[in-house]
Amino acid sequence: MRIAVLTSSRADFGIYLPLLKAIKCDSFFELEIIAFGTHLSKIHGFSIDEIERQGFEVKYRIESFLLQDDAESIAKSYAITAYNFANFWAVHQNDFDWVFCLGDRFEMAAAVAAGIPLNIRFAHLHGGETTLGAIDNIYRHSITLASKLHFVSANIFAERIKEINGTEAICIVTGSLSLDNLDTISFLNKESFLEKWGIDFNICHIIQ
Repeated sequence: MRIAVLTSSRADFGIYLPLLKAIKCDSFFELEIIAFGTHLSKIHGFSIDEIERQGFEVKYRIESFLLQDDAESIAKSYAITAYNFANFWAVHQNDFDWVFCLGDRFEMAAAVAAGIPLNIRFAHLHGGETTLGAIDNIYRHSITLASKLHFVSANIFAERIKEINGTEAICIVTGSLSLDNLDTISFLNKESFLEKWGIDFNICHIIQ
């Protein structure tokens, strides 16, 4: 089975990581990563390097051109991302069995929106949730409406997705992938933390 994964930033890549490792280790799946958004931005640290440091090949890179985070820049970046993905999906519309998308970022919503007319089979992670006081809900729910398969973190979110879709959506309650990261993270002790971030322990002690 050929699986594509849309990743637009450090935020979603960190959540995806346990899933990516599991897919990579299973010969049944062929994993192809599609990186875009701030992953390709020098201003934001060019975090595509982190994907490769984790041992994954980035098969496709789609430019989004986000230079600022004001309202107009976000709107323009959404449009450019959707345009570039329209071209991408037109070429690759039959290449993937499933395309995984995650969360509620506007870049992710733009990438998914461009695939709707081409009937791309999207599988959405972390749908049905709510971010209070933010426009994220609009983007998240639009991704939900465009997706044919849903992996949710709790039963209550599965019920919400069914309300949004107005049909019996295919929802699988998996819990949060972020929790799986706890099994592999190497936590710093106090001394290593202070050394890594250049914090003077003596000053910290005086402040306390």
